[in-house]
Amino acid sequence: MNRFEQTFFQKYVPEWQDIKGVIHEHWIKIVGRLFTRVGLFTLVPSYLYYWSDALKNTVPFVFFECFLLLVFLKLIYDIFNWYNDVWIVTQKWVIDLEWALFKTSSSSIKYGNIEWIWVEQAWLWDKILNKWDVVIHKVWNDEFRLVDAKIPYEALDEIERISKESQNEWKQEDKDRFDLIMEALGWVVEDYLDRKGMTKKDIIKQKREIEKKWLYEEEILADEGDIDLRLNNK
Repeated sequence: MNRFEQTFFQKYVPEWQDIKGVIHEHWIKIVGRLFTRVGLFTLVPSYLYYWSDALKNTVPFVFFECFLLLVFLKLIYDIFNWYNDVWIVTQKWVIDLEWALFKTSSSSIKYGNIEWIWVEQAWLWDKILNKWDVVIHKVWNDEFRLVDAKIPYEALDEIERISKESQNEWKQEDKDRFDLIMEALGWVVEDYLDRKGMTKKDIIKQKREIEKKWLYEEEILADEGDIDLRLNNK
């Protein structure tokens, strides 16, 4: 991931999260789409318009130029759409971004909700180009799918590595939180003892006195024997 991608996709990520990686679709997908549309909607119409006098007389040249401009804008949109349909990997989530001109949607999954990750190969051509589908299966039988992902096994390794780092960070945060709570409780106890004018030695001494008192009462009851609590009937 380069600095441009980190800056460009940061607007789709909460401020308190950092981008660890961006997983794109394979470049062959957009290249094939561009070649198809350039051939069908640019080269073929241009050839027909150049050689056909009837077409020139029917369609003014300015209209034909507007048509080519619209095709060019559509190609630019397809490139931008391909570049923005990505998985954004942060230290907490995997964000599935689906970009559109007027409505961009995104969904995310926490690492703790991932059950397993695998890749799927559709054709032998996919193996040659190293472009497979990457699938994240969630614990509630739902899935994320990035079709024709670029370098899929590197993407898997990246997600697994960041997931382990995230789990270690969570454990450390829990440990730090527990230590903070215990420290705060210690302050509360010390403050209570100070207000009562007691020290830890006084607490231990008082506890031992209570234990001795209990033992003394048990010995008295044992010496006196059973006590008859029934009333005498006269």
